[in-house]
Amino acid sequence: MSRRRTIPIELPEFAIRALEHRVEMTNVDADEEEMVSFNDVVEWYLLSPLSVKEMPHLEDAVPGFTAALVRWMIESTYSGPS
Repeated sequence: MSRRRTIPIELPEFAIRALEHRVEMTNVDADEEEMVSFNDVVEWYLLSPLSVKEMPHLEDAVPGFTAALVRWMIESTYSGPS
């Protein structure tokens, strides 16, 4: 479930520019290892609104979804010891 694949997506120009702006603003004072990409921001906007209430329904529809989401959350936010 955690493997990545590329999919085509079509968005209105204003949405693309808003996402690009979010990337720029996030990266302004970020250290090299904290820099985000356009893809990082899109992932976050797609996945972060999911609630615990939705997990059983998503798990039924997509077995392994919950474990994959938890793994993504840890990998996306965890910064190990420096």
